[in-house]
Amino acid sequence: MSALTTLLRFRLRYLIALAAALLFAVGSQRMTALQPQHQKGVLQTQPPTPYIHYPSTASVAQRILVIHGLDSNKEYMQIFCSALADAGFEVYAIDLPGHGDSQAGFNGILAGDVIEQVVSLLKPDIAIGHSMGASLLIDLSHHIRFKKTVLISPGTTAVNGLTFENTLVTAETFDIPAVSWFAPRLDGADLRQFTWGTHSSALFKPDQIREIVSWLGGDTSRLRTDQRLRWLDVMTAAAIVLGIALLPYRPPQAAVGAAFSTKDVFLWYIAAGAISVIVLRFIVPLRWIGLFAMDYMISFLFIAGIVLMAVLAAKKQVPAVTLTAVIKGVVIAALVILLAVLAGGYLTHMTLSGGRWWRFIVIAIASFPLFLFDETVTRETEKGWNNAGVGILTRTLIAACIATGALVLSRESAFLVLLLLLFLLFWLMLWFTTAFVARHVRNPVAAAVFAALVQGWMFAAWFVIV
Repeated sequence: MSALTTLLRFRLRYLIALAAALLFAVGSQRMTALQPQHQKGVLQTQPPTPYIHYPSTASVAQRILVIHGLDSNKEYMQIFCSALADAGFEVYAIDLPGHGDSQAGFNGILAGDVIEQVVSLLKPDIAIGHSMGASLLIDLSHHIRFKKTVLISPGTTAVNGLTFENTLVTAETFDIPAVSWFAPRLDGADLRQFTWGTHSSALFKPDQIREIVSWLGGDTSRLRTDQRLRWLDVMTAAAIVLGIALLPYRPPQAAVGAAFSTKDVFLWYIAAGAISVIVLRFIVPLRWIGLFAMDYMISFLFIAGIVLMAVLAAKKQVPAVTLTAVIKGVVIAALVILLAVLAGGYLTHMTLSGGRWWRFIVIAIASFPLFLFDETVTRETEKGWNNAGVGILTRTLIAACIATGALVLSRESAFLVLLLLLFLLFWLMLWFTTAFVARHVRNPVAAAVFAALVQGWMFAAWFVIV
């Protein structure tokens, strides 16, 4: 009976995996069908500018130039741009230098110059910018005007007496404080302060997109934003179910080696965070990877990981790194990254090109010591909700140390503080996902390899190259 039960569970699990895979494929097919016609290319500016072009089906259409914000990309604007195309506009979304598929390094002056070159080539009727992109459009407004302009959560910049006629400005209830202060001060603009939104809500919330399209004079009856978001939800749910079915839960094994108290773990994290902040005051060892402000954060994770691994070495608790464990971690990470690229590609830039490949490898290697300490120690503290609490508090502690270092001792990296909440959410999701993987592989090295590769891929794909 036991053998029969095991066989039935095995078959049921793979039937669920097959159903989830089919549902994911259906979702992908529906997302493709819902996408307006578009193609990618490169504008011959200096440096070259990658773009996505959404041609209009109307005989006469206004052309819109869409500009993303800092640490963003043209893919991040896809849901929004698709709605503009639905409404009958011709749309160009570009990558600024250092972002997305751009091979150039980023700086603000170069970004402004590239936008001016793009405007000269495309001659858009309307310009839309988000965050830093909106700030760059304000700078451009000193000598170039469009028929209409939309500034979505604009970052603060010099206005110098400009009046903003034919301009829509949006801000959100939970926007960045500087944006909430700055947006109402743009003279002559039509200000819309949306409720219950954050810095990027206007790019994804159907009601806010509809209001922007209506202000532009587009046909709101043709918008299909709701359908796209629903199918993205289906793809995400199917990917989660597929992962659970392919990586079934296994009962935990007895801890190998000494168990560590929660108090000890916190003290070690505090010490590692303090040492990292002090070291980074004098030298940022991974500055050479050339990621805007993020080289500080990755260096912090690297130094903290080395310090924590030194603790394990002193206690003779460093796990053996075997080829089998590494292969397991690589295979599971490859599955998760593939699903993330297929589904997440509709929401942001998820692929690696040019210098992003070697940065992926460097970030993964730099992250590995910290994740190996995690998998060796934090999974062995206490069980159930107590163990979850350890994960939440140690991630929060890492974020707090990075914020303290960036604000107090390394002000050139202070930009990090604006994104730390997003990083904290990512680390929490990764920690709990890795906990699931760890229960399946039952090997701290394999789980650490998985976490390091996933973080390396995501950070290399998202961060700005300088």
